[in-house]
Amino acid sequence: MLKTYSMFDDILQRDQHAVAKGTILKSEGEESHSRMYVAGGWLAASKSLEDGEQQIIEFILPGETYDPTATDGKTSFLQIEALCDAVIVSIDKTSWAQLLRQDPELRKSERQREIAAQARQSERMLRLGRASAETRIAYVLIELCIRVSRQGTGFDSEFHVPFGQQQLGDFTGLSSVHVCRTLRRLNRAGVIRTGDHMDILIKDQHALAELAQVDIAALRDEITTDAA
Repeated sequence: MLKTYSMFDDILQRDQHAVAKGTILKSEGEESHSRMYVAGGWLAASKSLEDGEQQIIEFILPGETYDPTATDGKTSFLQIEALCDAVIVSIDKTSWAQLLRQDPELRKSERQREIAAQARQSERMLRLGRASAETRIAYVLIELCIRVSRQGTGFDSEFHVPFGQQQLGDFTGLSSVHVCRTLRRLNRAGVIRTGDHMDILIKDQHALAELAQVDIAALRDEITTDAA
């Protein structure tokens, strides 16, 4: 029996294009009329101050979409950069609206992703405004671990992130020096182990969860769309 493809599947297969690590896919204020789908690799969405200080707002992972368009419907409200070699599909607003009208499952899944993204940002904002460096780092490690493990029902303690301590600092509101010191403390305490190029092993889930002030199972239900 032949497999039937939806219009969305057809666009994803037809319009993929590869981008190299470090490629700026969209700059703040640049013209923007499409949504990005990540078929492979990681992207970072960020905002910058005039002095060059950057805050990473979100990491966009494979299987996720992101629309950088501001409410004016014309320009991007942030910058999107490829953190590693990636494969991207750009879907213009008219096609996206048609896809959502024609595909109830896609419409439902995108709404769930939006809610999950809002929940993640709420958790991070709480810690950015009120928590210590250890709590911020611990939370982000757990969040990223949950997100890269989302295809299963468990919590894969070993994972990789395609960025360094500078980007982790830009995501948690900390300097790279502060991030380095915090990771060293967590390593020495036996809570995590970090390897070259940001390979991460969570050795003590309970201790890391206590530092992050989260219940891992409850957080998974809150910030992912396919939690068990």
